[in-house]
Amino acid sequence: MKKKIFNSGKKTPTPLGGIDAAAKIMSLLKMDVANTLIGDIAKKDEDLAIKIRENMFLFDTLANIDNRAIQKILQKTPNDQLAIALKGSSKATQEKFYKNMSQRAKTRLSDDIGMLGDIGASDAEKAQKYITHIARKLAEAGDIILEINRQDFV
Repeated sequence: MKKKIFNSGKKTPTPLGGIDAAAKIMSLLKMDVANTLIGDIAKKDEDLAIKIRENMFLFDTLANIDNRAIQKILQKTPNDQLAIALKGSSKATQEKFYKNMSQRAKTRLSDDIGMLGDIGASDAEKAQKYITHIARKLAEAGDIILEINRQDFV
């Protein structure tokens, strides 16, 4: 009987959460722990590690970090990249960045965004990835702390 029950189970693995779930979980960890885990994953599967890292801190996640961190990101980000990234982002993310800019810089950025016209989603995504890369580098250097909104988890 034990043998029949044991042999009746599935033999193929069932995919669980995937890259998005792994990235969300990793985002909850301290940066050094997450980096260690990503490094361990990279030893076995470099592409998977890259995909998880890219999904750990999406551009719209930046709306949840503190204002000082946004200001440091703004200092390192070229205006043309910021305009493209914000054009393809959520209102909350746009407001977070605008809130941390001087009125003159805000006006200039709004004008730049207005002059862009239609942009491709891939262009917006590329600019957003560029800025999240800047944010990750600042976090790795200890200059900012990246946190996600933890209410997504129980």
